[in-house]
Amino acid sequence: MKSRIKLILLILILAAPMPMAWAMLHWQIGIPESDVAKGELHHQLPPLSEWPLDWQANDRWLLVWSAPDVCGSECLAQADQWWRMHRALGRQAIRVERLRLAGQEQSVLPGETQVLWQDSRPDWAGDFQVWLVDPQGIVVTRYAAFAEVRDVHKDLERLLKRNPE
Repeated sequence: MKSRIKLILLILILAAPMPMAWAMLHWQIGIPESDVAKGELHHQLPPLSEWPLDWQANDRWLLVWSAPDVCGSECLAQADQWWRMHRALGRQAIRVERLRLAGQEQSVLPGETQVLWQDSRPDWAGDFQVWLVDPQGIVVTRYAAFAEVRDVHKDLERLLKRNPE
């Protein structure tokens, strides 16, 4: 009798996840409704090809950040942190290009491309904002000024992992 009870308990333990998963899905219990990304996913930004830039995408993921017209110590610190985050991607770093958007020429760090706004900066592009752009030029995620590097890094790693070459 004891061995039958043990067998029934073992079967119940092993079979329980399927009915529980069905119940969670059917009644929408315990399913998170928020997004996983740390940045803003539901934005109304145009594709990169429609931005007032003299630059063309080259089938790589882009980490785009907007620098102020005069690059002071805050700007240099931001540039350095994005450079370090790019290096922290490891082998995946070659799949990502860093773009610095500015109103005038500035000194750039290694591996960074500077692109100047053609006419004037759009209203939606503030200083120190960051965007992750897919290889087709579509803005995937937008971050506010002075975004946490860990959040951007985590989102970018997740995007690269989910979108293999």
